[in-house]
Amino acid sequence: MLQEPLSRAIHLARWVALAVLVGIISGVLSAAFIESLNWATDTRNANDWIVFTLPIAGLLVGASYHYLGRGLERGSNLLVDQIHSHSEWIPFRLTPLIFAASVVSHLAGGSTGREGAALQLAAGATDPISRRLGLDPADRSIMLITAIAGGFGSVFGVPFAGAVFALEVQRIGRVRYEALVPAFVASFVGNAVVIALGVDHTHYPQIVGDSFSGPTIFKVIIFGLIAGLIALAFIRLTHLIKDTMKKYVSWYPARPMIGGIVLVVLIVACGWRDYQGLSIPLLVNAMEGATSGRFEVKLLLTAITIGTGFVGGEVIPLFIIGALAGATFANLIGANIALFAIVGSVAVLAGAANTPLACAILGIELFGGNGAILFGVVCVAAYATSGHTGIYHAQKIIAHKSGELRS
Repeated sequence: MLQEPLSRAIHLARWVALAVLVGIISGVLSAAFIESLNWATDTRNANDWIVFTLPIAGLLVGASYHYLGRGLERGSNLLVDQIHSHSEWIPFRLTPLIFAASVVSHLAGGSTGREGAALQLAAGATDPISRRLGLDPADRSIMLITAIAGGFGSVFGVPFAGAVFALEVQRIGRVRYEALVPAFVASFVGNAVVIALGVDHTHYPQIVGDSFSGPTIFKVIIFGLIAGLIALAFIRLTHLIKDTMKKYVSWYPARPMIGGIVLVVLIVACGWRDYQGLSIPLLVNAMEGATSGRFEVKLLLTAITIGTGFVGGEVIPLFIIGALAGATFANLIGANIALFAIVGSVAVLAGAANTPLACAILGIELFGGNGAILFGVVCVAAYATSGHTGIYHAQKIIAHKSGELRS
């Protein structure tokens, strides 16, 4: 009578132990990564001339992946793909490669993020552990999901959303509940490690008050539908740039170098320095009621940066695109700019990543529970209009957004 409960307890304890290990590794890497990107941002802001090194930075990043990481340029899609296919092991060299290339991309001024890189940092450091332990494909999938949770939760400072994101992101239409416990443990441990090391996450304004009128919710739904289309536009433009570069530029290192040249011209000629790197000030200003930022500029520069081969990730740029789009929409209709900037940030990300549940929870963790209803409806609306292709094209479609199951 005790054999089955004892077996389950041992199985659970094993996964908790592995998840704690993944969380510690993820937290240490995320803390070092956050501090490195802060240094890169401060250095770039103090030296305007650094923007002119973008072509050189692009060449360095492209050459690093071409000669040291062939195949690893797939980025986070490599992780999602291996959760499903198990066709190759993720090498440890991905961790130092994505770390260094991301810092170089940010230092020079590419419009890129950090969350996607954090997922790869964690997976590159933990998949070799799975290989050494001889995990079978099913258990290896759980370990990769656990690494995604640890990386996302720790670098963003959202342990709840980090776990749900990892469970939701690899399949459109299904959540991987078999990885529930290790994902949550890794995400919370990773975030705790970052805090224990004294590294601060970005602090965002909170939504005050919990009485939202029917007209406000209706306007939020309308904007959510628009946010999904904005996400789709970003995805299509990024893929167009990638396909164009692949078709006409055969030598991979030349692609980000050309992208760097285009970025320098646009940033300097148009005065778009505020859109370099993470662009956190633009995000916070929009959430405090300012309308000085233009979402289409951030969208264009990010699509060029990612599409030509710079690395880092799309999550924070999409977050900012959504906030600026929300502020613009609110300004046009005479609504609360700060409120729409906040809900816009999670909406565009939900549409682009196909993770409405995780992004609704993300909004609650970052901006407070008073906006829970708005985060829910805006993320669902954006998810509905963004199509089945996202920033993670390796996602498997288990169920169409219309409700039709895939065979």
